[in-house]
Amino acid sequence: MLSREHMLRRTSERVSFIHEGTRLPRSCHVGDWAVRIAIVERCRPADFIIPIRDPWAIAHSCFVLAAADADPLFAKERLSAEKFDEGALVDRAEELIFGDFCRDFMCRWILEDAAPALGWNPLALPFDAERGAAEYELGPWRVQILRADLPDETKSAELGRFFKRPTIRVTRKNEALSRSNASILVANAARAAIARRPDAVHALLEHDVCRHFWSDRDREQMWRKWTIQK
Repeated sequence: MLSREHMLRRTSERVSFIHEGTRLPRSCHVGDWAVRIAIVERCRPADFIIPIRDPWAIAHSCFVLAAADADPLFAKERLSAEKFDEGALVDRAEELIFGDFCRDFMCRWILEDAAPALGWNPLALPFDAERGAAEYELGPWRVQILRADLPDETKSAELGRFFKRPTIRVTRKNEALSRSNASILVANAARAAIARRPDAVHALLEHDVCRHFWSDRDREQMWRKWTIQK
């Protein structure tokens, strides 16, 4: 959360998806505040790497993290029991995801948090969707936009050029593989719920942010990923 005024207020309005103790969005980390207060607000020179990711992948991950707080139906203890209604999980996931849940979090973060905080309009600057990366000079800051869907070798090369350190290597670490069985059940229910709404999937992928950073072919592949059940 780089902007003091924007995303914090908007995401905090969604009561089901905030931390009860701090009243802050569950996606908000201490490091965000450190960067904002120590670097952004003081305009200290810094390099920013901004990874951008399939907005439905972001929405899916955020829902899996917050589902149990939104509805006890998704609580670990309940899903660990021998009997539960899988259809009811999918139905409730659909209601929540396509209710007041912030499905377009990634797009809003770019436009309502990163852009005003760093004083730029990313959609007004060129971006090579085929390359999947770009660099910009913004006052005291250098910024690299890097698509998360690029191969690790490509990410390594792009980061190496940006930092002038060709030995940088990106190593994949997929923590999703270590999820509990309950989390996997929630993730599967959420994926099935999203697949029920192909028009909504398409609508988000037509967002200005998605159209700027991904090609038509890329967005078609993302649509298929989320709407065609294997």
